[in-house]
Parts: sequence; structure tokens; C-alpha cells
Amino acid sequence: MLELKKFNTDLEKEWAFVRDMPENENGLTNSYNGVSKQEFEEKVLPEMLKHERGEGLPDWMVPETMLYLWKENEIVGQFRIRHYLTDALKNGSGHIGYYIAKEYRNKGYGTEGLKQTLQIARQIVPEDEIYLRVNKDNPASLKVMQKNGGKVVGDDEGHFFVRIPKKVECSEDCCIEQDNYWFRYRTGAFIVRDGKMLFVKSMYGGYYYTIGGGVHLGEDSKSCIEREVFEETGVKCTANRIAITCENLFVGVGGPLEGRECHVLEYYYIMDAPENASFKNVNDEGEKLEWVSIDEFYNADIRPRFLRRELKGVIEGGPLIHVINDERRR
Repeated sequence: MLELKKFNTDLEKEWAFVRDMPENENGLTNSYNGVSKQEFEEKVLPEMLKHERGEGLPDWMVPETMLYLWKENEIVGQFRIRHYLTDALKNGSGHIGYYIAKEYRNKGYGTEGLKQTLQIARQIVPEDEIYLRVNKDNPASLKVMQKNGGKVVGDDEGHFFVRIPKKVECSEDCCIEQDNYWFRYRTGAFIVRDGKMLFVKSMYGGYYYTIGGGVHLGEDSKSCIEREVFEETGVKCTANRIAITCENLFVGVGGPLEGRECHVLEYYYIMDAPENASFKNVNDEGEKLEWVSIDEFYNADIRPRFLRRELKGVIEGGPLIHVINDERRR
């Protein structure tokens, strides 16, 4: 289990981790490399505490929260949250910097650590987006950001500049936000061909979910699903009939929905597609579109999970069903 903890939890292990961190690792600097244990306790730790409170900082610095990512009893990474942005930070390193020790890389720890850091950062930073920067020669770190909802918005000679929404923007969708709750009116598509159904593979968890999206204000559900299918697949399909209506309650996973109490009213339509239509392999969000065999539905990681047991029946001509699906306590 990975857990993010504030500094000053275990001085011995924090000192060893900071001592061994490189002075500069992909743009994240560590001025305490090689520090002695005595200096760490007497100088570095009090300095970190002052930095978090914003005390005695030079003009170019902002308050910063230091966090360590723990795997059981070992520190595997360090994450920093800068509380707000100066002009230099907006055009530079942004809100969050992080480091995963080399022996713990390529295990998903960076993705999970950033996910937990974003939950804290969203309660601290005043800006509408979380700013990050990544070296162009560090594609693994860019992927970590993208898995957490990051999008590249610009670059310079050596860096990509990435933004992660601080909250989900409802925009023109039928959507309500209040405190930690998020409500949406959504449609989903059942597109079947040769015994297989077309799904989106989530960038956040690798699970499958239906093509579709939020119904716009003033838009009916049939028009919505036909629009969404065309936008995501490049193929104009016709909504045949509603197969399932669902009240879906769950805790968000990944990106700006992470940890939020989600309540989605969903209408799922069976779609008629033109013969020999050529569907895209990737949607506009960069997520893969994949065909899953109907015979494999029960064993596949399909969300909401009830679809694994209900899909085959409705696709094969079963009656309209209504489902109340509550996955908040799984």
C-alpha cells in the first residue's frame, strides 16, 4: 500500500532519503544532498517547517509543502506542493515537483503518488489549474501526468508544460457540482459488430467504459449519443433504442474526479452503424477504442460493473431495464 505523508514523520528515514537524493533530478533540485543527520535535524527540518508556513522566504520563493510517499515502512518518493504561483513559476516548474527513487521506478508509484498529491493540492492552490513542467527527455514522467488528467499546453526547447484541471468543468453539460459531490446526465453507446462491442479503455485505470458523454443543456439524449459517437469514433451511427437506464453512484478514480462522490444518470442506447464503417482507434482524449468479445464481458473489467452481467441480454434483444448501481462501498 502506498501512502503519502507530510514530512517530520520519521526523521531517520527522511534524512537518509534526502541525503541520497541527487542535487538535480530532471529539474527537481535538492540543496540538501549529502547532508549530515545532525544538520538535517538542527537546520533542514526547521527550515522546511518555516517554508511551509511562508516564514522568512526570499521574494522569489513561495510557501511549499513537503510530502513523502511511503510503501509500508520505506520512503519511495518525495512530492512538493508550491502553494501559489509567481510569474516565474507559471512559466517554469509550476505547482508540483516530485522524485521517485530509481529502485522504485516503473512500478506505478509516480502515478499513485501524484494522484494523492493532487488531492491535497486542490485544497491549497488558488489557481483554476494545477501547473506542472516535465523535461522532454523524460517521457515516463509525462505519462504519469497524463494518467492523472494532464494535458500538454505548450513547450520550450527542453520542456513540456502540462495543466491538470483543479475541478471538473461542467461547461455546457447537464452537470452540478456541490462540495465533493458531482452529478452528471450522460448517455452511453452499445456499438456491436461481429460478436464484439466497442469500448473506451480508460487512461486512469485500464478498465473499459462505454463511448458517450454528457448531455448538453437543451439537448435530448438521442441527439446527444449520436453526436458523441461521431465525435469519438468518426462514424455517424443512429440510435436504435434505449436498452438500459441507470442511476450510477461511485467514487471517482483518476484525474479531476479522483476521490469525488459521483452520481450519474445514464441512458444507454443500442446503435446502428453503417456496414464496413471504419472506426477510430483512439478518441480525442488519447484513450484507446477497443473491441471486446461479447463472450468475454463477464471476465473483462467493464465499468459500471453491472454491465458485465446485463450487456449480453439487452444486446441480444432483451427488454429495457432500469438499474440502481451503487459502487461507493466496494
